[in-house]
This record gives sequence, C-alpha cells and structure tokens, in this order.
Amino acid sequence: MKKFLCILLAAAMCFCLFGCGSTDEPATSSDPSASGEPADDPGTSTEGKDSITISLATELQTLSALGMQNIVTNEVLTNVYDGLIKLDQDANIVPNVAESWEWDEEAVKYTFHIKKGVLFHDGTELKASDVAFTFNLLMNEYRDYQATTAAQIDHVEVVDDYTLDVYLTAPSASFLYNCVINVKLYSEAAWETTNGYSDGVISCGPYKLVSYDPATGVVLEAFEDYHGDPKPSIKNVYFNIVPDANTQVMALQTGELNVSRDFPASTIATIEADENLDIYSHDCGMVYFLQFNLRDNGLEPLKNKLVRQAINYALDKDFMLAVAEEGLGTVANSIANPNMTGYDEEIPYYEYNSEKAKELLTEAGYPDGFDLGIIYCREGKDQSMAEIAMENLAVIGITSTVTVVENNAFIDMLMNGNFNVAATHLNLNTDGSNVFDVASIRGSVPYSGLEDPVIEEMRDECDLEMDTEARAAKLNEFLDYLSEEAYFAPCYYPKKSYAHTAGLQFSGYDPFVGLQVRFLSWE
Repeated sequence: MKKFLCILLAAAMCFCLFGCGSTDEPATSSDPSASGEPADDPGTSTEGKDSITISLATELQTLSALGMQNIVTNEVLTNVYDGLIKLDQDANIVPNVAESWEWDEEAVKYTFHIKKGVLFHDGTELKASDVAFTFNLLMNEYRDYQATTAAQIDHVEVVDDYTLDVYLTAPSASFLYNCVINVKLYSEAAWETTNGYSDGVISCGPYKLVSYDPATGVVLEAFEDYHGDPKPSIKNVYFNIVPDANTQVMALQTGELNVSRDFPASTIATIEADENLDIYSHDCGMVYFLQFNLRDNGLEPLKNKLVRQAINYALDKDFMLAVAEEGLGTVANSIANPNMTGYDEEIPYYEYNSEKAKELLTEAGYPDGFDLGIIYCREGKDQSMAEIAMENLAVIGITSTVTVVENNAFIDMLMNGNFNVAATHLNLNTDGSNVFDVASIRGSVPYSGLEDPVIEEMRDECDLEMDTEARAAKLNEFLDYLSEEAYFAPCYYPKKSYAHTAGLQFSGYDPFVGLQVRFLSWE
C-alpha cells in the first residue's frame, strides 16, 4: 500500500478567494525578444530531473498579481512574483525582500529596509522606489481588488534606495498579514514595457514567465539569480490546461502530467495502487459554502435570518464531504478555517436537521417553502455541493435548480450581484480578520453585498486592538455573530491533495497557496 503523505499546514492558504473578472489580456511572453514557445517539446519526461508538468483546470484570470483573487491563477503567479515579507513554515511573519522593519506608533508608520542585491527577472536591481510603486498601484490602479489593504495606507515615502516609509491611516494589527498576502512586487520600469503587466511579468520570484497561451497553459523557467531560499531545483515548469479532472488522472498514468491539482477523490484508490503514482496531502484554509445575495435586489426570503438558519440546518454536510471529497476533510461550522486566530469549535454550528429547518421556515412565514431559483456554481466539487443542496432544500419545500457557469462568468455574476445563491469556495489565511474581506461591505470580495453596521464596528475594533489575546477574543465574537446571523452556509473543510508522479519530493509549502515549485524536487 502506498503511503498517503499528510502534512499539517500551520497556516492556511492564500487569501485567494473566489476570483474576479480582470480585463487584462493574456501575455505571450515576459521577454519581448522571446518567441513565446519553449525551446524543446515540454513532454513530461523526468530524464535529467529538470522539468515538471502540472495541471491547470482553467486559463489564468490575469498576469497581474494585484488584480487577481483566483486560486488557479495564484498557484501559478506565486512562483513568479515575490513579496515584501512572507510567512515561514510555522506561520511566523519573517523577512523576505524587506530584511527588517520598525513600527513608529507616534508617526503611525512602518519603515521597511529593503535587502540589497535583489534582482528582477530582467537583471535590474529592486529598489525602494519599486516597492513604493507597488504600494501606489495597490492603492490606485488595483484598489477595487485590494480594498482592505488599500484602505489601511495613507501614503508611502521613499527615504533612500533601500528604505521606505509606509504611513497608515490608523494603527492596524492586521497590516503586516495583509502585506504578506497582497504586496507582490512590481518593477516600475517594466510597467510600461509590459503594457501594465498584461503582456508579461517582471518580478523577483523563483521562476520567470517564458510564455502564456490561454488555450494551452504557462511555461516558466527557474530564475538563477533568485534571492531567496530554497532555490528552485527544477528548471522548466509547464502548467498545462486540462479542465477535466478524470482526464488529468489519465494524463498522470500516461506520464503527460507530473502533478494533478484537481483529480477526483474517487480515484484515490486507483492512484495509490499505481506504483508510478503517489499522493501528497495537507490540511488547508479552504472552505466550501453557499453564498447568499443579500443586496437589495436579492430574494426577499433570504433577507430573513430564520430562513438562512433553516437553509443551514437543511444541508447534509457530511454527505457533501463524502461525495465531493471521499470524506477527506471535516464538516465546517464557519467560513473561517480552524487555523485562524479567533476560531474555536464552539462557534455556533447548524447540524443536519430537516425538521428543525421546517420549523424555522414556518416561523419565518414560509410554511410551504418558496422557489429559490437557480443555484449557480462552477464545474467540479462546487457542482456536487450545489446538487446535494438542491436535493436537501427540496425536502423542506424550497425548490431550486442548478446551473454550471464558466469560471470568469461565475465571478462576474457574484461581483455584480446577479444571483440568489451560489455554491463556491474560498481560501483565507491564519488571521481571522481576513473573514472581514468576505463579510464586510468594505472588504475585497464583498460578494454577498452584506451591509451590517455591527460587522463594520467589529471590523474597526479588531483592527485597532493591538493586544494579541484581546484581539483574538474580539475576532471570536465576530465569528460567533457571523454564524448566528447565518449570513453564509458553511459546508465543509477539505484537505488539499495533489496526485503526482512517484519520485517527486515535497519539502515544504507556501502557507497561503500550498503547492510551490521551489519546494519540489526529483529523487
């Protein structure tokens, strides 16, 4: 029996939530002189141990890291961009491009000291002016995508080539976490030559972009002058677009893929029985849930707390977990993940209870139920969750249908409020304040359109509370309130698993994203 590797993530994965509709056009190359094609047929042969081929379920949303909030896109771009600071394997905030920093309470500013000798992919040195340029992009060009972090910053000032002051609008306990998540560094000089990073990427990450074709995938090459550790040991990386999960498994078996990110849980036994394949798995910060549209244009019954509670009680979350994940995960009691500051198991939980759901519907004035309309979702596990939810809700008199929508169209619907209910998923990090990005109308992805003054007040209180224990208590109070109001219907927390070619070694992870190629090597 092949072993099933299981490594606990101390930190949850990146704050790459549902995705968003970027208008950026895909690039053909990060180097204007490049042909846009790899020098050799990528194949997937591990001869020489210098190449790897990884599946993508869909095309990239954008090439600009500040303009994306999509899991698939982030798992590619996290190999290309690098951040000002980062989390280590134990979820501690540690230096990266910034080698140190100080907090000045009186001036309400952070001073970041930039490491000398950090090179961009075009060979130019990264300076404090590039970091300032990145912050200004975040605050202006990409403010709609980075609302939370942008709102925390008043302005930035370059002190010298390697020193930068970032002035905040108020003291913030979450600012450094948000820098880890969101501040991916851009070259000021390359912004114009790459057409605003829509024709290429010049950053300072472990890999540089060779080419991108939205029909076929992405080609990366190890950046030999990467400043960080570990250095990439695999030189050539091919992300091939293979939308169908079963096709990914077949491609693994034939050697056309080395890593499948989306293999069906039902194929685990088949993969473990194949001596040429193995599985790497870890806990993660992902949660699958039903999203309600709570805007003025939303369905009237969904504005009723008792109806939302009834829907939560009606969902057979254990069955969803069994069908979608073969039981690899746990039932969720919150859209916050168990690794978060502020989370605990006492957060109000809606166990599967259709009779209680019917009672609540009657109390809300809907004894015969109502028509929910369409439950929108994307193909895959979201679809499984949506179809089970449709059956569960029918038991208590709520009728609905399920419609599968292409990823970018799905995100547009959520952003614009053109839905009643959506079955979806998100990733958040280890700080409970990131739930505000989903629940607060001032958040980066406020797709429910929820405007609750209690939540807005809690958000401000949590951000201003600098005492760690007091802040954790406030975050817990917020998560309790969110659950009691049933503003979302959490379903389950999955494990994050990758099926892969035997002999591929996983030596670490990105605490937000999971798979990063610099942590991979061949035996």
